[in-house]
Amino acid sequence: MASNTVTAKTFTPLTIPAPIKTLFSDIRFAHVVAEYISAATGMPVTIEDVVTQDMLDKVTVMRVLSADPRKFTSLQGIGHLRNLQELMIERQPVTCLPEDFGTLKKLTLGYFINCSIKSIPCWIGNLTSLTILDLSSQVPLGVMRGAVPESIGNLTQLERFDISNNSNLCGKLPDSLARLTSLKSLSIQSNGFEDLSVLNALHSVNFFNFINQALGIFDLGRVRQNSSLPIRLPEIFVQAQTPGDKLYVPSGVEILGSPGAYLDQNRLYVHLPTDNTGTFEVMLAIHGRLTNVSYRWTVTA
Repeated sequence: MASNTVTAKTFTPLTIPAPIKTLFSDIRFAHVVAEYISAATGMPVTIEDVVTQDMLDKVTVMRVLSADPRKFTSLQGIGHLRNLQELMIERQPVTCLPEDFGTLKKLTLGYFINCSIKSIPCWIGNLTSLTILDLSSQVPLGVMRGAVPESIGNLTQLERFDISNNSNLCGKLPDSLARLTSLKSLSIQSNGFEDLSVLNALHSVNFFNFINQALGIFDLGRVRQNSSLPIRLPEIFVQAQTPGDKLYVPSGVEILGSPGAYLDQNRLYVHLPTDNTGTFEVMLAIHGRLTNVSYRWTVTA
């Protein structure tokens, strides 16, 4: 069986003792760290002061809330805070989770709300102590793109996972989520996931929010008049028509914008009309779920 373990690049700490300002790539984040070292040790320090690893190890909680006027773009160097257990970052223009973040083996709570993180790193599964991971509402809307990595299934202690309101997360929600037997809350709404079949295997989850999956517009290009044009439905639309599926809705799939389009008997394909020339567009929508996909095509003689 293939392993889902993904190893972050080895984090090589700088020689410590060292001045705080040399340990973190963003000087503004270094100021934040200095504040937390002061609170944890009871000894006031600034970024100019030399700190020991023992002093860094005393920092177990860090919360930088939305009202904090200090704005930093990088967390690089956070791996020096080896005993960090809770991290909350709100409204900071942080664009990525640095690889040394993946070495924080004791981290149980990770909140990154209204930041600017562009993707979920493949090594996220190294943080095996996490019970809460919140990557919701990155800004600007749509900045976070791509898929949820398979390694997410390594977070077997995870109880709450929130990646909602990111718009451009897409693809198949990984089957490895079925290994998260402690998961109680899953929020994935307002994204573009095409396949949510793994939801049927999440027996421990008692709160789901998966509405508003906008898959966008697919341009099918040019087709010949009176030719066949069957399009395989995204899996999420098949799920909506399958009794017993978590996504099932009795009203099924609506076809909007093209009277000649129809679903086949097995409801796996939508057949698009090509009897008239011109450019056409059709939308498929799951009733009551704010979930849709559109197709555009041009019929030529």
